[in-house]
Amino acid sequence: MQDETYINMRREAAQSLLSAAVENEEFNLVSVLGLVPFRDGNMWCVLWGENIQDGIAGFGYSPWDAVISFNKAVHEGENPKAPTP
Repeated sequence: MQDETYINMRREAAQSLLSAAVENEEFNLVSVLGLVPFRDGNMWCVLWGENIQDGIAGFGYSPWDAVISFNKAVHEGENPKAPTP
């Protein structure tokens, strides 16, 4: 039983490290560009450019969601509109 507990603890620790690495990588582009998520109505936004129409933006219900949406927009070359609630 101790071996199984030890293995599970190691597995959980590895998963935590992987999750932290993924989160850091997602925020990397936003950080390099010097962008900061901000509130836009009831949503969070990450904007690269003068405005939403001309720049690249990501929206979400949390700063994390906005960053993920922004990264997706950058990699797919599109500008997603705010999700509808």
